[in-house]
Amino acid sequence: MPGAARFMLMTVVVFQTLPGAQRSRAGSRPDARPEHPPVEARNEAGCISCHAEVVSRRVMHGPAAAGQCATCHVVGSAAGRRRIVLKGGASSRDTAALCVTCHQEIRDRLEQKHRHAPVAAGNCTACHDPHGSPFRFQLPAEGNRACTTCHEDIAQALAQDHVHAPAAASCQICHDPHGASSPAQLRTAGNAVCLACHVDVPVDASVVEGGFMFGRRPAEGIERLIATGPRILLDGSLVSGHPTIAHPVDARPDPSARGRTLGCASCHNPHGSAGAKLLRFGAKGVSSLCIKCHSF
Repeated sequence: MPGAARFMLMTVVVFQTLPGAQRSRAGSRPDARPEHPPVEARNEAGCISCHAEVVSRRVMHGPAAAGQCATCHVVGSAAGRRRIVLKGGASSRDTAALCVTCHQEIRDRLEQKHRHAPVAAGNCTACHDPHGSPFRFQLPAEGNRACTTCHEDIAQALAQDHVHAPAAASCQICHDPHGASSPAQLRTAGNAVCLACHVDVPVDASVVEGGFMFGRRPAEGIERLIATGPRILLDGSLVSGHPTIAHPVDARPDPSARGRTLGCASCHNPHGSAGAKLLRFGAKGVSSLCIKCHSF
């Protein structure tokens, strides 16, 4: 084969393997799906005659339960064919702008500094089925299993011998599932989320009020958890006093994690651990934990 022809052939082969070329060819393929049948205005009964599975779930999205498909869907077109699409140009992987037109109570959380990854991507349907599911809030599983489906490290912690009672009850007690101003979507910053349940302090010390932190509709059983949680005694500044007098619990560098501030989670796993008192590092007792930082 002449050199020029061989060069041209190699150029074509290389171009066809480039990601952009692959996308270009994929984008040029005709949509093989059949055209959607004509839709009469506001004829939701016509939708259900084909999509009966959408209205047969135990927990239904309000518009789907009422047969109001047009709340979220409109008739559109793609490649010259009739299609049923989401309002406002939303896609199945970016629905947040459409969802908050009704769910305005979560709008502010979608703008928080620390957001759940699907929320940050606008992908509400990663956690909520837009039509319905067998579980509350149209989640893909009941309770914490909706979270641990993705957060496998937390699933492992919750399988340990000793599990934090709120973590076993509901992830939402400590974390906002959409977004918050604090890292890890904690409902308040630093140790305060722990101290709301676990601290006994002088009456003049300022502590986050549990009822305020957990919102107007706190998770079921939160009052019992607050009342029965083990207590620690700190000084009035709330930065020292546990596990011994003058031992710091805040406002110091964490010797076990460079770049982090010392806190409750420096010594305790807030989800679960093999040792009692939720001790970290596989420690089965206080002494074996202390030597992680205090070597002699």
